[in-house]
Amino acid sequence: MIIDQKDLKKPLSHYVVKAEVLKRIFDVSSQAISLLNSYFIISSLSVYAFGFYQLVLAFIGLLRSGSMQLFDGLVTVEMRRYFNAQKLAFAKRIFLENVVARLVLAVIMAAAVFFGADIIAGFYGKDIAIFIKIASALLILRAAQSIFSIFSQSVISFADQSLGAIREFIKLLLIIGFILFSQLGILEVIIAHVTAEGITMIFFAIFIFAKKYRQAFRNIKAHPGNLMWGIVKTHGSRVFLIYGLKSVLRNIMPWIVNFYLSVEAVAFYSVALNLAAFVQDFLPFAGIKPILILKAGKVEELCVIFGRGLKYTLWIGTIYFAVAFFAVPPVLAFIFPKYVPAIPVFLLMISVLPIYGALKLINTTIGVLREYGILAQRVMNEILVMVIGSAIFLPVFGLTGIGLVYIAMRLERMWFLYGQLIKRYPIFKVKIKNLIQFDSIDKEFAVKSFRQLLDFIRPVTRFIFPIRK
Repeated sequence: MIIDQKDLKKPLSHYVVKAEVLKRIFDVSSQAISLLNSYFIISSLSVYAFGFYQLVLAFIGLLRSGSMQLFDGLVTVEMRRYFNAQKLAFAKRIFLENVVARLVLAVIMAAAVFFGADIIAGFYGKDIAIFIKIASALLILRAAQSIFSIFSQSVISFADQSLGAIREFIKLLLIIGFILFSQLGILEVIIAHVTAEGITMIFFAIFIFAKKYRQAFRNIKAHPGNLMWGIVKTHGSRVFLIYGLKSVLRNIMPWIVNFYLSVEAVAFYSVALNLAAFVQDFLPFAGIKPILILKAGKVEELCVIFGRGLKYTLWIGTIYFAVAFFAVPPVLAFIFPKYVPAIPVFLLMISVLPIYGALKLINTTIGVLREYGILAQRVMNEILVMVIGSAIFLPVFGLTGIGLVYIAMRLERMWFLYGQLIKRYPIFKVKIKNLIQFDSIDKEFAVKSFRQLLDFIRPVTRFIFPIRK
């Protein structure tokens, strides 16, 4: 956990490797259990039922688009800037203000969804009411999760990376329980989903967040003034466009697929998207965001990290694309033969892996620079690409058209964001030759990272294979 510069006792390579090692440990656990959960869910539900389940989750996701979640990135960066300036009282104040606003709004929205479920069911069938009522709790639970993430990212802590593994393990226990003692239908899957989220949030709040919070703000009294309203007033409209519409983009696509194609197509789309996300999660980019946030307010240092990071993400993304292209489709066809139609969509989605890390890097860099106007315009552009692309590609190419829309949105994002970044900050422009050459700095970074990796792995290997005298 890094509160101020004196906590930065080791080189940046140490924190990059630490982020990656911890992410690998938790991700391997989380993804393995998640795959097992997916196997049980997909095997138990029909293609239509699975698509319907995804639509319910997308509906809740759309509602979250209008919550205070919109300001998560803004609050994280502002807290980090206060930490860098040694203004802990200010960091505590803005965090607490965000907590209160988030939870109050989440409770109001959850209550509205719960009591309005019957009205919604009038349009889609009475059976959906109970699903929506149970899923409404996710609005509160995910508000809590985002609060934990804001805090962890601002203090450069990686504790919240364990959330996924804990949640998936609890979910697995519940699913197995339903299979053994009852049945596993849509209702049971939603109950397992919500219950797992709730238990995870309670566990994390009591055993991890409370301890870290005391360490960060021990004997620190919150600044008496109001800070949240000031940054919302200054950046609010642009941030609303960025994160509100971004969340809409992420959750509206299943409904667009349903409109142009069918509920079954939503299921195929969801499987392809989840598989693509599964591959993306294994890309070693976990250290990018915390390191960039750590350098908030330090443009020249940010530029150096950006140049090297752009090179490494392009290299690694290209390698992962080649492996995933040949390795994943046979596995999917063998385990879930009824989802073979999702394979072409998946292959199109992973074709953007070479630029996936670069997009994260550029997007985070622009956010740390507080150029929210650029990010707002980017989202507006993507909405146009999504709407126009869906209207053209889905009716013409069917299911494959979903993958084409996915590619078009990412290519437009790359072109626009990088162009705007170097236009505002020319020092961030990277020459093509610098992306393909391997110099002494790259070698030094690789050596240091490898040594740091060994430092993290060595205690584990000694525990597994103790040295006997």
